[in-house]
Amino acid sequence: MNRISRMIMKYLLPILFAFCLFSCQRHSDNWEKICDIEKYIESRPDSALTVLEAIDVETLSSNEERAKYALYMSMALDKNYIDKTDFDVLQPAIDYYEDHGSATDKLRTFYYEGRIYQNAGDNEKAMQSWVKSLDLGNDSNDLSTKARSYNAQGSLYSQYYNWEKYVQCSLSAAQCYKSLNNADAYVRMLCKASEGHVFMGDKEAANKILSECHTYLNEISDRSKAYYYGVYLTHGCDESQSTDNVANIIREYLNLVPSNEVDWITIANAYLSIKDVNSAKDAISKYEPSRIKDNRYYAILTQIYKAELSYKEALKSYEIFNHLTDSIDFIILEQDTQFIEERHQLEMATIKEQEKKKHIIAVFATIVSILILVAIWITSRLRLSKMEKIVAEKEAERYKLLYAQMEDERDNLNALLQQNEELDPKAMNAVARRLELLNKFFTAYITDNSDIDRKASKEMEELLEDKEKFMDSNRLAYAGSHPKFIKYLEDKGLTEWEINYCCLYALGLKGKEVGAYIKMRSHYNNSSEVREKLGISEHDTNLGIYIRKLVKTLSE
Repeated sequence: MNRISRMIMKYLLPILFAFCLFSCQRHSDNWEKICDIEKYIESRPDSALTVLEAIDVETLSSNEERAKYALYMSMALDKNYIDKTDFDVLQPAIDYYEDHGSATDKLRTFYYEGRIYQNAGDNEKAMQSWVKSLDLGNDSNDLSTKARSYNAQGSLYSQYYNWEKYVQCSLSAAQCYKSLNNADAYVRMLCKASEGHVFMGDKEAANKILSECHTYLNEISDRSKAYYYGVYLTHGCDESQSTDNVANIIREYLNLVPSNEVDWITIANAYLSIKDVNSAKDAISKYEPSRIKDNRYYAILTQIYKAELSYKEALKSYEIFNHLTDSIDFIILEQDTQFIEERHQLEMATIKEQEKKKHIIAVFATIVSILILVAIWITSRLRLSKMEKIVAEKEAERYKLLYAQMEDERDNLNALLQQNEELDPKAMNAVARRLELLNKFFTAYITDNSDIDRKASKEMEELLEDKEKFMDSNRLAYAGSHPKFIKYLEDKGLTEWEINYCCLYALGLKGKEVGAYIKMRSHYNNSSEVREKLGISEHDTNLGIYIRKLVKTLSE
């Protein structure tokens, strides 16, 4: 043995032996037990929790062991529906896997960090954690956790009405589940993406996704089928669907869903799509509207009242719907502002992560902290006044619009009296009474040099609501002066409101003026329905000319 060999034996081998001995003793007796939990934590989380609770944390010999234990314990708690709002358990994993561990360890750790923030109501930090989870865990093959992280982000985006991001996240989660051959989760994520497309106004894309879901009906559970049917009945039903097809899906849905879990608004909407008003009314009667808000309920209820020709009740229901919608619009505005701040925070978090790796995190973190504190202070000072200003501007704009509508109506009615000398006295009297009401308002609020403000809103709204009374009185005037004309319209099957509509033309109002009077949105539909009942096509003649000739002919 030469000199070099003797030196190796004397000095190097003891060092190697000591290193091996140290390596063998690096883990405690519980290490294998902890690692083994990964095999069954998804399928048997209760058993995993029992095993972990039996381990004495004080016996764990390294930061790696404590990190692995903390991660698996957090996973087990979450899967057993024990929601944590603090980091007492997970913190060792966060500290260790920030710079150590596999991509899967990082993915899981920061996903569950986000879950804890979510449980605590801090959506901003939850979003940061989930973005970080997918960023650091990009190379992980744990598709199940990736899908959960995408789904969690999507849920937050839906709260902020960011439907584009919601669709993206839902589709990303769906692809993960498809790779896992999890048909149930795949279909549910696709259904969410379909709903997002509907809210974005892309019905074609929504229907395409629902068609993909339909191909999996034989592969998914009854619960997932019920979820799919619910989405289909909510968004997939329209005039293109056959009555039998929709009725069959309603039956399938009701057979699958427990009676106490049935979405009766969805059922009512589906029945309305096939014009089964009685069934829609019966379905909506089984639903109890929220004390706070449920604009969808009142939207469906309005349609039911309208189909029943109960216009007074329809108007009341629509007013509630409109009020709730305005409230939601304000919430959207507020949440959108918050979400802008959240995106800013996410960007700053990324920068901090990069700077930390460059060993200048301390300085940069201080600067960022100061900026954030200043931003929070300024935002807290300005947000309230900004929101109040926005609301005030919206209200002022609304009052101005109402005022302009009243001015247009007054001008049209004045012109009507001046240009129609042969107008029936009773009809002329109805017009004159309406003008008197309008002029009283203008005398009170214009000659007084008052601005259009909140104190005038009630009077303006009451006057606009009185349009119905004016139309009724106008019809009654024609019933007295031209009974044959009114009788002819009734015999043609026109409703009372449609006769009111025709009497506006009889007065001499032009189509544009009539449209403005009843709101242009419904003018075309009303015109088409009246034309159909009177037996005249869209191209035969001007409706106003036809009505006025009809009055003259039936009066001879």
